[in-house]
Amino acid sequence: MFGRPSGYQTDYGATRAQSPKGTKSFDDDFEHVWATVIMALGTMPLDKVDKEKGIIKTGWAEGYSQTRKARSVVTDRFMEDYWKERYRLTITISGNIIASTVKVKSQLQQKPRGGSAAYRWQRMKSTGEIEEEVLRRVEELLEES
Repeated sequence: MFGRPSGYQTDYGATRAQSPKGTKSFDDDFEHVWATVIMALGTMPLDKVDKEKGIIKTGWAEGYSQTRKARSVVTDRFMEDYWKERYRLTITISGNIIASTVKVKSQLQQKPRGGSAAYRWQRMKSTGEIEEEVLRRVEELLEES
């Protein structure tokens, strides 16, 4: 309308839909969001919890990759064994008594099933799925309370 491009943005800042990847704002106070994020992490080990700075760092959560299968060097065929995968999260929470923002960053690593590479974790670029899953869980818990 009024000849403005559809992506027109005012000087009032980004809307909630335009927030950076891995970041979500909530219309809840800091204390409630902080407690909800810790609840959303469930049984993940927590390495650092600094409420004053609004930072939560988890330990490593390990499992198997859902996307990378081991490949046989001899036959070049996929085997039924998946690569090991692990991730840890850094969550930053900022806010006040009216609204809060949660930012989730993950560090992802994979390790092949065999060979000399099986002794080293290789850093992988996050697809954003882990971060979005954490934010979705926080949102669900906030809606329930």
